[in-house]
Amino acid sequence: MKKGIVSLEAQASPSTRRRTRLLEAFRKHRFLLAAFLIPLGIRAIPEILVGPYPVGWDTIAFYVPNTMDWAAGKAGLAEIVGTAPLMYMISVPVYLLSRVNPVWIFKIMGPVLYGSMILALFRFLRIGLKWPDKQALGGALLTSLYFVTLRVSWDMYRNMLGLTFILLGLPLIEDLKDLRNQALLSVLVVLAVASDQLTGVIGLVLVGTKALISLRRRRRDEFVGIVKVALPGTVLFFATVYTGLIMTGVGLVGEQAPVPTLNSLGLNLGFLAYAYLALVPLVLIGLRRVPNLELRIWSFFCIGIVLTALLPFFGPVVQSYRWSLLLDIPLCIFATAGLYKLVESAHSEIGWSRTLNRLVLPIFSALLILSAVSYIALPAQQAAVFYTAYPEQLPTSMVQDTIPMSDLGNLRALLDSAAARIGPATVLITHQAIYGWARAYLPSLNDRIINYKYNSPLTGVEIARTDGYSSILMIWWTNGNGWHNQPYVPSGFQTLLASGDMALYTYN
Repeated sequence: MKKGIVSLEAQASPSTRRRTRLLEAFRKHRFLLAAFLIPLGIRAIPEILVGPYPVGWDTIAFYVPNTMDWAAGKAGLAEIVGTAPLMYMISVPVYLLSRVNPVWIFKIMGPVLYGSMILALFRFLRIGLKWPDKQALGGALLTSLYFVTLRVSWDMYRNMLGLTFILLGLPLIEDLKDLRNQALLSVLVVLAVASDQLTGVIGLVLVGTKALISLRRRRRDEFVGIVKVALPGTVLFFATVYTGLIMTGVGLVGEQAPVPTLNSLGLNLGFLAYAYLALVPLVLIGLRRVPNLELRIWSFFCIGIVLTALLPFFGPVVQSYRWSLLLDIPLCIFATAGLYKLVESAHSEIGWSRTLNRLVLPIFSALLILSAVSYIALPAQQAAVFYTAYPEQLPTSMVQDTIPMSDLGNLRALLDSAAARIGPATVLITHQAIYGWARAYLPSLNDRIINYKYNSPLTGVEIARTDGYSSILMIWWTNGNGWHNQPYVPSGFQTLLASGDMALYTYN
């Protein structure tokens, strides 16, 4: 070999070498990147469509004003612990450092959380279930496009955060002999509990079931190790629940009818069927192809909690539809396995069944994409009929928050008009749907905003009178156009200014 001959890589310029290494890294991690970036892009679409305004009910009704209150030091220790504070431990420091409108913090956080959750799902499918990269990515994308997952992403940010930690922890449950895995799983369970009480329950149930299985098999050392893993999360969970009970005065159990009514059947079993009926055939096919105990426990637990809503006299105070929504990920995994089973069988079948199986994947994919696009992009007033069946549990469109997209600009203009009229003796009373908007866009007038929550506006009038205000303003829809079961404004309110279907009122 002649001296002085060097490799082509060495001869290349530094920029070329960097570009080559970047391309190699991209090729190596392209499935991981796709599992994060594609869901992030999907969830970013409604944020782009609504412009500078928020997306999601809880986003503007609770997350934004709570972030401002916590940043101002208005939240006590009991409120912080009882709220499951992890998400606010992210949003509050960002708000304090940047001082941007918190609406923008959550507009960015929503897509990032969605991408992270689906990325964690891809990782579980790849590592926990040992699916090939393409199949794992297919399962991740199917889940990200299913309308129930999209509904979770709409405003259930705390649930997305908690589900991310659960999905990261699932592969660790299978191998708890390693002390490192035990420590990491314990941290992930704590984070799931700190994200949201419901995801905390799921995480503790999965680990607790593993402990019971070890106890039944008389594996004492394994049982003790799992108990140690679950202990920090269990302590935090009970501290959160207990503090929440003290803070709100609402218990874990609520009163129910002695016999289920048609209405309760529709809201509980009806919504469960509505959410997953399209997946049931694929779930039944794929169930045997996913021999993962944790996914089955997750599914049976959520279905069982939904059924307890039909118990006589007493049942869980948490609305059952939330548990139905949390059933989404395991059922989407089973459905993906069923879909791939049909696709694989197309290579061995003959005749018409082979042709039919070959059409399953393109037809299902087309329907899935079409349903996702219509849910993401169509305005609330022109929503597909399917998405209007359960408006209290499922928004008719993702391009809305507490109000439809067509009214976003009108509300902002009326808030500016209200700000110009507020003086020492004037107060703005707001429904929960308007409260977060007023807090976000009238920050200098936060002490002149009264939230009458979901009650009648007259409740807000009483509070304002008690506080000594002589002039009362309110923003709501014009008569006959009101949302949230309040189509009309009570007598005593007069219109000062109308903007589209919304108006600024004064009370006389």
